[in-house]
Order: sequence, then C-alpha cells, then structure tokens
Amino acid sequence: MSSPLPPLNALRAFVAAARHSNFRLAAEELCVTPGAVSRQIKLLEERIGHTLFDRSQRQVRLTPVGARYFARVADLFERLATATDALGEEGGRRVLHLDCIPTFAMHWLLPRLPDFKARCPDLELSLFTAPDRIDQSRRFDCAIRRDPDHFAGLTPHPLMAERSAPVCSPRLLAEVGARGFPAGLASLPIIAIRSRPDLWPCWCAANGVGVDGLSNRLEVDHTYFAIQAAEDGLGVALVPLLFIERSLANGRLVVLPDCPAVVSGRYFLLESRQPDRTAAPEFLDWLRAQADNAPAGRS
Repeated sequence: MSSPLPPLNALRAFVAAARHSNFRLAAEELCVTPGAVSRQIKLLEERIGHTLFDRSQRQVRLTPVGARYFARVADLFERLATATDALGEEGGRRVLHLDCIPTFAMHWLLPRLPDFKARCPDLELSLFTAPDRIDQSRRFDCAIRRDPDHFAGLTPHPLMAERSAPVCSPRLLAEVGARGFPAGLASLPIIAIRSRPDLWPCWCAANGVGVDGLSNRLEVDHTYFAIQAAEDGLGVALVPLLFIERSLANGRLVVLPDCPAVVSGRYFLLESRQPDRTAAPEFLDWLRAQADNAPAGRS
C-alpha cells in the first residue's frame, strides 16, 4: 500500500519557504502569518519524519534532505496549475495568469475584480502573489510590481502612482485633539513598517518634519499589520492611500489634519515574454482605467 500524501497546505508552505529561504516572505506570498507557515512545515516534517530546515541561523536554510525534497516537488503546484488551465483552455476558456504584490492584490485589486468579472465573464483570472522578484520560471502573462529590483529584466509600463499620508483611528484623533500637525506627530506613537522603511523618511522630507523626532515607535512587518494597528488605535501609520480606500470611506481611519499625502512610489505593469502567454487586452485596458480613476493613485 502506498504512503498517504502529505497535506497540500503543508507542501505549499514548504515550497514557498524553500524558494525564499525565509518564513516571513513565504507567509506574505501565501497571505498567511509566519506562524502559520512554521506550523505547516512542522506538520510536514512530522509526517515525513525528516527535518527540512536548519533553523539555527537568522535565515532558515534547507537541510540536505530538505534540498533533495524541494528539487523533486518545487514545480508540483505549477504543473498542477498548468494542467488545470490547459483543460479549461481546450474547452475554449481563456485564463489570464497575473503575478501581483500581495498587499496590492488584497487591498486594491480584489475589491475591484467583481466589476471586471461583470464586464468580461469569459476571461478567468489566475492570481499568484509574491512580494519579490518576478519568477519567470513560473507561468504568468503579466505582473504588477513597484520595486525596479523585482522587474526581472522586463520592460515596465507605468500603471499608477502611490500616495501615502499619516492616518489613525477617529478615536485616537479625538483623544489627542488639535496638536498643531504635522509638528504634533512627535508626541504620538508612530507605526513603522519594516518592509517599507522608505515611507516615513519620504513623507517627513516632503513636509519639513524631522524623522528622528518620531521616536515613539511601534514596528510591524507588513502594511496590512500597520493598517490593522492604526484601526485599533495603537498609533499613527503612514500607509499608501490606495490600500485604505474602504477604511477611509467607512470611517475606520482618518487622515491627520494638515498632513498632506506625498508620492511614495509607483506601480508598473510588466508583460511576460513567454511564447504561450494569454493575450487579454481587455484586462489591461480595464486595469489602466481603474488606475486612472482611483483617487488615491492619481499623480
């Protein structure tokens, strides 16, 4: 009798962590917490009876057994996706493969997809999220990235500007009252994002605020943690406005008075050079129209 297969989620966590050599980046790719990735890998190790990662260093590394296992299963999910898409496309169904930054997908793209599905019901979207360099060994038709180091040699086409401003919960703003912003920021707890160390220095430089004076800090790993922390009243977060459109609209967050937004980056559309890529000009036209009509993304 053949051995039972390990859990699919555990395999996904293992492949992502092995590819990044980092549980945090794997978690961002899979839109889960680093603790969830660690638990899934521990479950996999217990199931197969081998240690897959050396955790003695700050950056986790594959053990020799883990490296051999990764070499055998690394393309497992890509082959599954390709096989499934091929079945659909044989039946006349078109599938567009989009490689996107996790936070951008979660907070900007996904809320808008119902509109696209209503306009183009015959085109299906296969969404893959990754926080770093485009992996050209994986099938994709187009990608969205912000950092030029992640373009993988592809030609970037401007999509939209990223504008960021200090935000907090209405309750916190009511508690502190009028403090004469932006100078009053120095007396408030500041939420800093480790994955975006550029944000506060960029905003402070544009508004004549000394970044060194913002010493009362709460540091979190990712933008979505900063958004949640700000909504919970833990401090002032500097986040891209395009990620908090709903939080601003429903009153969970407010922009601090006299603290204007600044351009903190730009997002780009990159098209694959793979010969079997799916051409979907209607999606690209829709995406550009959404970017042009997004108030938080206008230059």
